[in-house]
Amino acid sequence: MVSGVAESLKAPKTTRSRKITSPSRPSPKQAQLRRDAEELLGNEIRFVYAAEFEKLDGSEEPIRAAEKMLDELRQTSLNSADLVAELADSGGVPNWTTADPLLTFEQEQVLFRALNLLRYRANCLRSRLSLTSPSESVIREIRQMLALSERIRGQLVRSNLRLVSSISRKFSASHHDVDEFSSDGSMILLGAIDRFDYSRRFRFSTYATHSIQRHFFRAWKVRQRRKQRFPCTSAEILVEVAESNEDLPICEDPQRVVAELLEIAPDVLDDREYQILMHRFGLSDSGDSEARTLREIAADLGVSKERVRQLQIKALEKLRPFLNPALFNVELVEEE
Repeated sequence: MVSGVAESLKAPKTTRSRKITSPSRPSPKQAQLRRDAEELLGNEIRFVYAAEFEKLDGSEEPIRAAEKMLDELRQTSLNSADLVAELADSGGVPNWTTADPLLTFEQEQVLFRALNLLRYRANCLRSRLSLTSPSESVIREIRQMLALSERIRGQLVRSNLRLVSSISRKFSASHHDVDEFSSDGSMILLGAIDRFDYSRRFRFSTYATHSIQRHFFRAWKVRQRRKQRFPCTSAEILVEVAESNEDLPICEDPQRVVAELLEIAPDVLDDREYQILMHRFGLSDSGDSEARTLREIAADLGVSKERVRQLQIKALEKLRPFLNPALFNVELVEEE
């Protein structure tokens, strides 16, 4: 028995060879699905949750109602396209008005409910995605939901561009300002759409108006602070020096221009606007030729400094059409 054990110890051990198989490479279709899943998982889906989403689980009625409304609004905008084209061709001002009508409260509710419900459901489906073995049907369904939500979002933007344009004109002193404010307002509008909670039963137009006005007011105050750092006299307003032609003023006779404007100002401006310009640029008949600050004028009139600034801009815009082109170097102005 002992010898048998010894023999067994001497016998060479035989090991089974294990066949090592390399992992199979994914097919092009599987690789694409993984890339799609990675993209969806890497991008945040923003939505505003509402308690009714749980009750609407599986219901397609809110989605169908929104799709029907999108078709109706599109038809309405097509019927109004000619009128908007005429508005765009008049005045040479950049057109921020669309043919899409303003939405009613009920229309806002339908579109915002569907927008956030689609994003909520897409986010729930996204949580079931696997990077190793993503489902093609789940990816397709998520993309369809997000595409429809973007279509709804686009309609909400177009239907509120008139609101943006209206607010922009109130804060603008020139056509250039209208274009700049409208562009900024459109970005604020996009953010307001993503943050709006329709379940609180407020009008979105009211919510968007407050958001846009707050942004415009902050931007407007920054501009005015910059202007106050460089106060102007009446001659400095009319004499601009070109960078490439420092010896050639835009206005050859600024005093004559001021004199002509002073003659017509009482007929064009109201009493308050007239007095503001006279004191602001040191043109008062009382003999006081020193320009006064906005704060000093505001104290005399019993209004805010911001209101004086608004009236000053309004008065200058009224006088602008009465400038005599013959007194200006037109070629230099065009080069500017």
